[in-house]
Amino acid sequence: MNVLEKAHLAKELQGLIHSLDQRSLSFYEIAKSKCRLKEIFLRCDEPIFKKQILNFKSYMHPEHAADEFAQHSLYRQTFRGVFKHDLALEQALEQYPEMGWAILHRANLGFQIWYIPAPHRTALISDWDGLEQNYAWMLEQQEIYAALKTDAELNQLSVETAKNFKTSKKGSVSFASSRKDDSIIAPHTANRPFSFEPLALQQNSASSTAPIQPLESDSPSIAIHTLELSSKDDDAAPSLFSTKAATVTPLPKAATTPLNSNHLLPQVVELGQWKCRLSALEFPQAQELALCSLTVENVPEIMPLLEIIISVSQLQQYVNQPVYLAEQINAQGCFVKYIVILGAEDQLHAIRLGNIISQHYAYELVALKLLPNEQSLKQCKNAEQFFELYSEQAELVWNTETYQPFIPAKCIQKHKLIAFEETSANYTTAIILLKERQKIRVIHGQARLQLSREEMAYPYILLDRNQGVSWQLIQRIIQTLPQPISASKLHDAIQIHIGS
Repeated sequence: MNVLEKAHLAKELQGLIHSLDQRSLSFYEIAKSKCRLKEIFLRCDEPIFKKQILNFKSYMHPEHAADEFAQHSLYRQTFRGVFKHDLALEQALEQYPEMGWAILHRANLGFQIWYIPAPHRTALISDWDGLEQNYAWMLEQQEIYAALKTDAELNQLSVETAKNFKTSKKGSVSFASSRKDDSIIAPHTANRPFSFEPLALQQNSASSTAPIQPLESDSPSIAIHTLELSSKDDDAAPSLFSTKAATVTPLPKAATTPLNSNHLLPQVVELGQWKCRLSALEFPQAQELALCSLTVENVPEIMPLLEIIISVSQLQQYVNQPVYLAEQINAQGCFVKYIVILGAEDQLHAIRLGNIISQHYAYELVALKLLPNEQSLKQCKNAEQFFELYSEQAELVWNTETYQPFIPAKCIQKHKLIAFEETSANYTTAIILLKERQKIRVIHGQARLQLSREEMAYPYILLDRNQGVSWQLIQRIIQTLPQPISASKLHDAIQIHIGS
């Protein structure tokens, strides 16, 4: 096919798509146009022409076009699929938390790419756009985070792994014969499961060989329960914490426990009504300070919303001390989670600890608040109680210049109270909310909410009926403004009215 023929077909394609977009054709003409489009696709399915007809294929068969596009990318092996629903996409990414990307499609919005920036972290999400534009966005993120491996890199890794396996297999012959001799000497150990000596953390350099014990029942601080175990490769069995941060002492031989593995899982910890899973943070800066993470397991609404950070030295000593609460965002400005920092000496120490955690995952702290102690925090049973505590009782001690507070998605009624046209939104656009009769309703923010239905919290501006603001007043103000209306213009107009 020469250039002139391609030009004629491209012009014909434009005409067909324009006619379909106008929705002025009869059913017969629509079917005929789509049939002609398919004929052109088959005729022009050459590498040099594929890019030119990508938009047309996206219109006709968007999911198929997106999958085909991904299969021709540099990262085909880490691609997790094309999805129509956020939840299914998120579940697919969670199956491979180390790395991956996926495409979300909605007929009225276009495509989104979800990209994991670091192992076990929340995905970054592109704006709604075309496949090529979003793929270019993903390549920009890849330059920043380098979280994906190309197909060539993965293939090379597979080759190296296969070579290492062959080498180790040759060495296993001599080991098997020596193992046979050992079984003659000690036959009772032949079928014995692998045993591991549990480790106990010393509280100070003076010495204490006793394991950490649960605190007394009347103590309000943290109680530590038994350890559990999980299988893992023998060559990857790190201790719970770095030996630089805390000395470990083996228990007497009589206390050894038969295990199926030599890897310790996090301890179960009680913090008031919360049952938490304790895990060591295994990157160098965190290991130097013996930092660990507590994940709330028995309160479903709280679990994804926050992460608790504490030094191992504070596990038994921490009680009735100040609590620092930080808000964490990703590179797009989307909320990631609240960081609860226990045992910090002051706000500078808390900011330092929060930054150590955030910067490792390419996140950012935008605000820090202070609670006098942890007692009220431990009583929170849902997102509403936590938000009330955070917004009304915690004192703001630091924030960035562009700080916009976040509100958990479960705390708001997402149905828009007043109908009017909004301007387009991005991830930093604040939602305007009205609190009345113990409910928080959306006034302005429909466009912002549509960017993603899976965000855990949104930037917000909260108006209160107790301040003399009602939905009837807001409706009258909206009628005086030209539409579409931006969040900032509406908020300014409301503030002018309140101040007058």
